[in-house]
Formats: sequence, structure tokens, C-alpha cells
Amino acid sequence: MTRGRFLPLRAISADTRFSWCGYVPAGGAQRTIVLLHGSDRDPVGMVRAFQEWADRASVALLAPLFPGGIPHVDDLDAYKSVLGGDVAYDRVLDAALADASDLHAFPTGPFALFGFSGGAQFAHRYTLLHPRAVRALAVIAPGNVTLLSSGKGWWVGVEDVAELAGAPVDRRALSRVPVLAMVGSDDDGRGFIHIAPAERRWVEGANDAGVTRVDRLASLVADWRSAGISVDHVVLPATGHAYLPFVPLVQGFFDAHPRLRARDDQKGSDA
Repeated sequence: MTRGRFLPLRAISADTRFSWCGYVPAGGAQRTIVLLHGSDRDPVGMVRAFQEWADRASVALLAPLFPGGIPHVDDLDAYKSVLGGDVAYDRVLDAALADASDLHAFPTGPFALFGFSGGAQFAHRYTLLHPRAVRALAVIAPGNVTLLSSGKGWWVGVEDVAELAGAPVDRRALSRVPVLAMVGSDDDGRGFIHIAPAERRWVEGANDAGVTRVDRLASLVADWRSAGISVDHVVLPATGHAYLPFVPLVQGFFDAHPRLRARDDQKGSDA
């Protein structure tokens, strides 16, 4: 098989504090997949893990880098909430996609979205805010989750999304996004995911979804299913906090949903 081309990290033109890397398959891409890193901040490693599949599936890969220390020097978590701080991180991702389209002809339109750990936090919250932009969503082990039924404000809930983002959650569009939610059975993480009131990211209800990552993902799955969203829930036995064991599942999920969003939109998004 002819190999495609890795695209090294480059600054996002709209905000050079952030950057992205990617991959273009040799035969050209039919769709775009966005890969979102966790707190380890290794977008290059994520692209490398998916690039062989990208050649087979004719997929362009885009992986943004959200450096620590923005907007505050001691802040390593701001991107995970997407909204509510000094940076609108959803717009940063949109700008990276625009650059990839302009520079390397990445396919535009709805894209598939994958996130691990902190990136899974970003990914499911981006989908809540922009469900029409997301063709399919796959997340692994989000340490903190946003529940539609919590009755609380962002990021624990969505009660103030209209104020923060300019529009409420489009639940009808969200119900058409297929979701794969995964976690390792041994992924406890309670020492990392518990948020104390003194922390900058604290909001009321921050720890209500459960004690471990397994618990919190189960809360997310139950909540989203109750809202009519199709969620496949996988707990991988004897697996800790890592994404590589899940990569074949993610690839198979995206292969199974290559055109779902485009087809649903064609049926009539305003029906």
C-alpha cells in the first residue's frame, strides 16, 4: 500500500498559541477524523496510531495541540471544558479545520470526532455544542462528564448553554449522532478526576457523576440514552487508562458510520 503524508505540527493561523498536526492518505481523503489528546498532550502519537487505517479508509486525520498554560500559566485543564474561560476552544478547533481545508484540501462538512481522557471531555462537550458538525463521536475515559439532565450549569450540565454559546443544545440534532463510549474496567482514576472546591475548574456538582472513570462514563451513557441518543457502551476487561487497546474498536465504529450524518441531514434537518 502506498503510504500517505504526515503533516507536522504547525500553528493555527487564527491563533498561533495553538497548533495541529495531521495525515493525508496517498489516494486522497473522503472524510475527516479529528483526534483529541488527553493531558499527556501527544497529538503526534495519536496520528501515528491511526495513520495505517487512514490509508485503508481514505481518511484525513487532524489532531490539534492545546498547550498547557493557556490562558493561565498553571492551567492544564482549560481546553477540556471547551467554554467558560478566556478561550473558546471550539472555535480553535474550527480554525484548525479551516486551515487543514485551505492548505491540504481536507474534506469539509461533518467530521468524526475521537477523544481520549481530557480529549474525551472536550469531544463530548464539543458535540453538545455543535451536533450538526459531528458525524460520529467516540470517547474513551472522560474523567468528568456533562449530563443533559443534571439541571446545572456548564460544564456539569447545560442549563446556561444558550447564554454561553448563543443557542441551547440542539437535542434533535444530537440524537442523530452515533456515540461509542469506552473505558477500561481497571480505570479507576479517583485520585486524578476528583475536583476540590479550591481548584479553578470547580463548579457545583463537579463530582456528582461518580467516583471513578468507570462510574462517570456509566452516568454519561445512561443520561444520554435517556435523551434519545444512541450510545454503544464498552467496558474493556483488564484495561487501565490507555487508548491504544481501543483503537481497533474506534476504527471499526467509524467505518460503520462513514456517511450517517450527511444522510440524515439530507433527509431534512429542519423536518
